Amino acid sequence: MGLKVYLPLALVVFLAGTTGADLVARTAIAGEPFGVALRDHLYYYAGVQLVGTIFLLAPFVAVSFLCARAGRQARTRSVASIFAVTMLTLFYFYYQGHQGAQLALLEEKWTASALAVGMLPFFPGIPLVLAVLVAGKFAAKLDPVATGHGKQI
Repeated sequence: MGLKVYLPLALVVFLAGTTGADLVARTAIAGEPFGVALRDHLYYYAGVQLVGTIFLLAPFVAVSFLCARAGRQARTRSVASIFAVTMLTLFYFYYQGHQGAQLALLEEKWTASALAVGMLPFFPGIPLVLAVLVAGKFAAKLDPVATGHGKQI
């Protein structure tokens, strides 16, 4: 598996963690109708906050590239496990960030609401990307790709 597999999967998790989580938060917590929640989400993220959306996407793309690179040195089972755990972790934090943002809006805590989502690329994004970098190095040492000659590199 390479970047052709990891990147599309990461994009699906990103959409679920941003669009899906925001829609759930807007409908369940704020009580917005689904159509209004979808319109507001798409207008805000796709139109007004394009740079912010790119920042939110950055950890997903970085993890995809790091896993694709690690996949050249470690077996697929190890790298796929690292990728899956990281995607689940990112999804969890993004989902919780959107939930927290809507709860803060209800309490009229505007700054807390903005930071609940706005800080996601930095925490947990950067620490997770660094963890994937380290985990990929360990996977290359502990579970290397076998060569065709019966030797392992």
